Amino acid sequence: MNTIKAIVAVATLALLSYATTISRAADWPPTIDAANSVTQAVDGRTIERYVHGARPTWGYPETAAAEWIPAPGQESGPTQQNHNSFYVVMPKTPRENAPLMVVLHSANRTAYDYMGYECLDRRVDKGDDPATAMTNYPSDFYGLYLNSTNSEWWGWSQARANIGKQVSPSPPAELRVMDTIDWIASRYKIDRDRIYLCGVSMGGCGTLGIGLHHGDVFAAIRAEVPAGTGYANYSMGGFAPSPAPTAGPEDRAAWLKRASAAGLPDPPVLVDFSSQSDTWATTQPALVQAAEYGRLPLVLCWGTFGHTTFSSPIARTPQGEIALAFPWLEIRKNEAYPVFSRASCNDRSPWLDAPADYDNAGQSNAYLRWKSDLDTPSKFAMQLWLAHPQIKNAPFTMPDSATADVTVRRFQQFKTRDRGTYNWKFVRDNKVVASGRISPDATKLLTIPRLPITTLPAALQIESLP
Repeated sequence: MNTIKAIVAVATLALLSYATTISRAADWPPTIDAANSVTQAVDGRTIERYVHGARPTWGYPETAAAEWIPAPGQESGPTQQNHNSFYVVMPKTPRENAPLMVVLHSANRTAYDYMGYECLDRRVDKGDDPATAMTNYPSDFYGLYLNSTNSEWWGWSQARANIGKQVSPSPPAELRVMDTIDWIASRYKIDRDRIYLCGVSMGGCGTLGIGLHHGDVFAAIRAEVPAGTGYANYSMGGFAPSPAPTAGPEDRAAWLKRASAAGLPDPPVLVDFSSQSDTWATTQPALVQAAEYGRLPLVLCWGTFGHTTFSSPIARTPQGEIALAFPWLEIRKNEAYPVFSRASCNDRSPWLDAPADYDNAGQSNAYLRWKSDLDTPSKFAMQLWLAHPQIKNAPFTMPDSATADVTVRRFQQFKTRDRGTYNWKFVRDNKVVASGRISPDATKLLTIPRLPITTLPAALQIESLP
């Protein structure tokens, strides 16, 4: 009898201890996990693990309670996925105003698994190549590795349920992710103009769904083999399906407003690596067509590399190397950017306008570069040019010239009026090579048609008229 009492007493103390731990974890802000045993990357960078509970404002249902049970350290695999922890990796030399990379892991993986690729040279599966993980980033960045579960899917599962209910609130996962980013940015004094988001597969789906409509937070995002674009369609207000060729002007105008993200912050620049041999890519046409006609900033790469976490299969083609060389981590949130449409230097995409023929490996907009020079309420100037990235054994000639429609987004000070008129000119070597007059379209965007872009930078200058 005394033995039974002793067992009950021990169990009661354990439950009380567990409840106390959960109570503390439920407070916000998060707290450092003192039991974390992995505190240093192979190159010496400091690793911190934080734990927390569910904030009531996120709206997690009671059915998700099991996903908030504290996971063990060095968690790995679907049975140890959780919501209540994340990892922060310091730069080699911690400093204020450093950039931040936010990483969303794939299905069946965890934050620890992806942090392990970048920081521990860790292989989850035998064929893994940690050095070429698509979520790796420069060592002078902060890294934030967040957790989700297969059942949550970074919020897409709840978003799908919301669609059935004909409601559109932000899913709990999105609210949790955005609150965590904001807290980390404040705690470590991150450069808020250089916050980047990336993810693979399930994490790529989350990157699109969470990132595209948060251009007020992210400078740029990169989705690797995203597991569908439905989450992005939900969060952007419904760009799928695109209208039929026979659709009337009113239907097409309404779709263009949704596709262009009218009413939302200008989206971050998106770099998307998807494979036409990947069954998860069947919804890519909706996103690619919305980008082309809604003037969304998309750099796209495709090929027969399948559903991969690593850049090595992508880099087997020159077009893949070109896209991998795109300097997305140099983009800043406090600078305008150009959206390129109908660029003649693009390969034939398998997802644009249902082509009868397309290139098995290709890129869109990966050669194009820009630099913002002037952004005042009445005048704007930006340099545009074609780059020739250094790649291994390029078997083709890179383009020296191209034409493209150019739409400028994310103006900082320059103002566009619904019925305003603007003069523009394109100047190269102090010579005007093109000029004209434009007004905003139905989505309030300014688009300059068929600019002749070369490897020699030229200045696009826009000036408002009285």
